[in-house]
Amino acid sequence: MAINRNYGRSYIPRGFIKFAQILGTAVTALILIMTIYFFSSDEFLASGDPTTVTWSSLIIGIEIYFLWKSIYSAYVIISYLNKASDEEIIANRYILAVLSVGVGGLITPFILTSMPNIETQSSMNPRAFLAKHLGLTMLIGFTLFLVSFISITLSTGITFSELIDTTNEFGLIGFLAITLSIVGFLIGVLGFGLFSRNNSSDLMKEKNLQGYTMQIVGVIFTIIATLELVFLIIMAIFRLIGVIFQSFSYMNRYDGFFKVFAIFLAFSRIGFEIWYVTWVVSMYSKIISGLWSKEQVIKINNFEKVDEARVQQQNA
Repeated sequence: MAINRNYGRSYIPRGFIKFAQILGTAVTALILIMTIYFFSSDEFLASGDPTTVTWSSLIIGIEIYFLWKSIYSAYVIISYLNKASDEEIIANRYILAVLSVGVGGLITPFILTSMPNIETQSSMNPRAFLAKHLGLTMLIGFTLFLVSFISITLSTGITFSELIDTTNEFGLIGFLAITLSIVGFLIGVLGFGLFSRNNSSDLMKEKNLQGYTMQIVGVIFTIIATLELVFLIIMAIFRLIGVIFQSFSYMNRYDGFFKVFAIFLAFSRIGFEIWYVTWVVSMYSKIISGLWSKEQVIKINNFEKVDEARVQQQNA
């Protein structure tokens, strides 16, 4: 039986975090629906241009992957919030933040990384936790990606042999996408297969072939999580650069009196975007730093006696 060790008032906004997870999942689903609707036009999937079709299918497949990740991470995080104490949540905030990061997930990582630093830490092994849950995310996520990417592309008249023909641009894109997704699927199978057991943290510490293999796989998943965060940081920076160019282009459209308002709006947008990107970069940098921190894993002893007393009372 799971025991909630948070007696009295909780200082963690659990309800708001749960709401943020659901909201992030809903936003991700909405983005996917809008993308499918937008790409169904004659300019994209119905354009007849193989390169445009392949890129469009690729983007839809990626968004389907992130929708699955958002759904699964919401389930994992909400389940953890229901049974963990404040101290455990704070101690594992960076691990949970990695799972919550996605297309529509910004609020939860911000809340988690803004929590205060305390010395209490949980017995959760971050690498085992990430390998298990990111492993399942990749296992199912890349399966969904492969099915959606290939089926959408083939439905436009492109054959599978053309899709993986590296002599042309769209074939090279298709070949790389399929190859990388298969590799991701296999890594997911390896991670979830090794760490799905309840005693995986203990097995990971053993000095044998299995233990060493699990340690290596755990590091691989930590690197994967880090690379994903670095990718999101780079995308945020590219977004800022794009907004700056768009804003200057917007200013040049007007002359005279209206140019004053155009300049004001352009610099306001640039200022907001700089603030947003700075916030995102700072938040993701904190997650990366916390993820690789060596002080992530020690046992909580504060409530062990209270738990034992409560279990005895429940069994009486």
